[in-house]
Amino acid sequence: MLGGVRDGGRDGDAVAVPLPHPSGLVPKIQSGKMEFKIIHDSIHGSIRIEDPLLSLLETPEVQRMSNVRQLGLNYLVFPGANHTRLEHSIGVSHVAGELGSKIGLDERSILLLKISGLLHDIGHPPFSHAIEEFIHRRTGLYHEEIGERIIKGDLDIIGEYPGERKSIQEILEDNSIEKEDVISIIKFKKNDLSFNEHNTLGEIISGDLDADQIDYLLRDAHYTGVAYGIIDIQRIYNTISILDGEVVFDIKGKEALEGLMVARSLMYSSVYFHKTARIAELMVTRALEKLDMDPFRLVSMNDSELISMLINSQGFPREIGLRIKYRNLFKRAYYLEEIPEGLKKLNPEKIENEIADESGVPRDYVIVDMPMNGLSRFSSLDVNMVKNGRIRRLSDESRLVKAIRSRKPVDYDVMVITEKKYVDKVNKVAKRILV
Repeated sequence: MLGGVRDGGRDGDAVAVPLPHPSGLVPKIQSGKMEFKIIHDSIHGSIRIEDPLLSLLETPEVQRMSNVRQLGLNYLVFPGANHTRLEHSIGVSHVAGELGSKIGLDERSILLLKISGLLHDIGHPPFSHAIEEFIHRRTGLYHEEIGERIIKGDLDIIGEYPGERKSIQEILEDNSIEKEDVISIIKFKKNDLSFNEHNTLGEIISGDLDADQIDYLLRDAHYTGVAYGIIDIQRIYNTISILDGEVVFDIKGKEALEGLMVARSLMYSSVYFHKTARIAELMVTRALEKLDMDPFRLVSMNDSELISMLINSQGFPREIGLRIKYRNLFKRAYYLEEIPEGLKKLNPEKIENEIADESGVPRDYVIVDMPMNGLSRFSSLDVNMVKNGRIRRLSDESRLVKAIRSRKPVDYDVMVITEKKYVDKVNKVAKRILV
């Protein structure tokens, strides 16, 4: 959770105040003409928040993230992993501002970076990426596109709200910030855009090495207790620059960048795709598939509301809600570290049906996971470095990074899970079908 908050007094001295709300928000206090708050973050220390960031932070769309866990269902494996999307978003905003300052951007560009960092995850559903894949299958939209609709005011995810409410769009307009500028930074894809004024800012928020990754690696390592995510953030700050319109890092920071690449790879295999957390995610997704509901309704929920909805349902969704509540999870019945060439294009649903039919297990209790289908981007990640005045790719300068890029971020290609009492039946049939 966020730490304490201090508001700047009129004389600039820090004044300790109690926290009346989990987000750490307290009434504004002016110091001269500038209103600000100091948020004590567990990763980056004291972060100063001023308007318009302060007003955006207080919107219900942003505050919803204070009840959406950053690591989704990983708390079932790592009990300390209860940090939230709001904490992460504040951290990304801070890191983005620091990176922007280090490369000498003007104040307006730095403000755009901070705003984009704060809002970059605003379209995330509860339990993060697991539910995002479900929504994408139903709508064709990922959280960046949903966030775009929220920022534009085309999608209201709040509905009933007590008291007066100012929209994100209105706050941006009041501060002469073009919403399209923020959206283009959040939705930045390196290979999809020709050069424009927002490419540099997009790289800092959503590039191969960006503020998002820096914060989530540090934050996730801290709260899970896994040491793999530790990176040398100060060295990264001190070696970043711009060359020929590209975000680059000096060759002197090579070891720090190698450390970040190693951290990312190890965190994927040990935390983000931990098999038990993955099993819980697959269970929740299967339960949602049984419900006839508007997928955009999920974006309005937080974690506890989603579990309550499942528990208050009937049949299989209710059972899964209760299983998540009490951590009574399905088990891994069978898995393959390496998938045979002939199976790489098979449909998981087809395999599920075959296994269920042959084993006599109810269809809903057989789930096949092929995670590498959605991780093709991982091997393409790289970083620009400057060596002797020329831009080079980190993978060309580092054998370690070249090896890491070829390492799978998940320790299995196919996993079959089922209810504990069906494990033996499913194991025998899955082995025959998949081998």
